[in-house]
Amino acid sequence: MSAVEKLLEQARRLSPGERRRLLARLERSLSREPARPRRRAAEGPYTRSLALAGTVHTSFSDVSSNKYGHVAEAAAGRRRDR
Repeated sequence: MSAVEKLLEQARRLSPGERRRLLARLERSLSREPARPRRRAAEGPYTRSLALAGTVHTSFSDVSSNKYGHVAEAAAGRRRDR
């Protein structure tokens, strides 16, 4: 049983008045908690996505999958036009 579950079990045994006092004190103490430090850039919202960058494979072929062939065609076209 986790600590939170133990606390909830104990709170269930309290009288309604004691529960209200407990809630009020919890709310006061949590509102005084210092603000969390800001996340560093490495821990930002896209961290997991960026960690996967370049690791996915697809069978779909596009310009980037055969870029050297396309670059060669483009370069050959320029040479002929000169």
